[in-house]
Amino acid sequence: MVDVTHVSLIVEMTGSLEKITAFIDLMETFGVKELARTGITALPRG
Repeated sequence: MVDVTHVSLIVEMTGSLEKITAFIDLMETFGVKELARTGITALPRG
C-alpha cells in the first residue's frame, strides 16, 4: 500500500507476470478505476 483513504487506495506491486495478473483479476471485483503497468524494472539490492 502506497496510500489509503476512505474512498481510494494506491498499491505498488512487484512480482512475476502471473502473480501481477492474478492480483489484477482479483481487484476487478472492487471496481478498479485506473491502472498503470510500467513493465520490467531492475533495482540493485543492498
